[in-house]
Amino acid sequence: MSTTTADAEQKVYEHEGTLWRPKSGCTSTFDDLLTAQRRWFEIFHETDWNPWREKELQPEVEWAEKVMGEWERAEPDHRPMTKRRVGAINAAITRRVRAARRADEARWEEAKASYDPERERARYALLEQQCIAVCQRKETVELKGGTRFPGMAPDRRAQQVAELEAKVANRTREIARLECIVGDPETVIDEGGKLPRDRRKWNIICYGILRRRWIEERRETVAELRQTRASTKDRKEKASIDAQLWSAERRLNVLLAVPRLETEDTCADCYTPQYQHDYGDVFETSPCPAWPLNAARWERVREILRGAQERIDATKPEQPKPQPLATLPGNLPIAEVIERLSKLQQEHPDAVVKRGRANRWGLWPKEQ
Repeated sequence: MSTTTADAEQKVYEHEGTLWRPKSGCTSTFDDLLTAQRRWFEIFHETDWNPWREKELQPEVEWAEKVMGEWERAEPDHRPMTKRRVGAINAAITRRVRAARRADEARWEEAKASYDPERERARYALLEQQCIAVCQRKETVELKGGTRFPGMAPDRRAQQVAELEAKVANRTREIARLECIVGDPETVIDEGGKLPRDRRKWNIICYGILRRRWIEERRETVAELRQTRASTKDRKEKASIDAQLWSAERRLNVLLAVPRLETEDTCADCYTPQYQHDYGDVFETSPCPAWPLNAARWERVREILRGAQERIDATKPEQPKPQPLATLPGNLPIAEVIERLSKLQQEHPDAVVKRGRANRWGLWPKEQ
């Protein structure tokens, strides 16, 4: 509803302790102002996490800024902040951040003396065992309820349930043992004296940067694959591109679906959201690389790959040793040496002369 009369322009509205009044010529309502303020902050947070949406949401931003520009604060003593005041506030924030950083660094330096590598390893093992136990309990419930492998024979199902329950019982005992060593996992410091909460503050920043880069790369990959598929007529090649496109789109959608994270939502030991750490069979999840069982599994994979590469290298023919373009005995008269070198210079103008074995001289290509 438009509000352009003189009476409306003088009307004051209150919201959450602040007073507002429309400027002269205002064409928006007070409800429009509240909606514009709320939407502007929503878009700010959305584009901070998903910057590629800025262009898509730009019309809403322009509308919100236009509406907010039609209203002003109505408190009698209210004064807009000057640039000097804004600069002073920013300077104070900078000083507080630097002071907090210095305090953290002093705390980390002092905590280094109490670093316990055994407790740190036990913490990794505890987190991994807890994750596996959660997955196995979930699998047990699904097997009992018949939602997991519905066509499985009853005797086979009962056998698997019994095996899982035994594994969960053993794992529960191992978790209890590790808890005695670890205590509160959030109080375990690393070699640099940092607590898990200290590392999460950095990890969430790194993950946000990496996520943007990964999304940009995958969007480019998806666009290129779609363009290639459109120009391809061969059926086999199209089938191969479809498989690549399906994988690229799925990975892209997984990244796009990640909600805005808080610090506690991030793993303290890698750049991954905590909810994506899983030992289940879900495509989008994976264990933390710092967990010992997962680290040992990847080390076995690397050993297999190294062994395969060594076998490939062993079958490759040995490269022949480089030979000189020509050789000269070292005991020739000067005149004959000059004569031979003159002829060789015509054949190999860029060659260089180097001393070789058995008192001989060799003529070698310049690049060697």
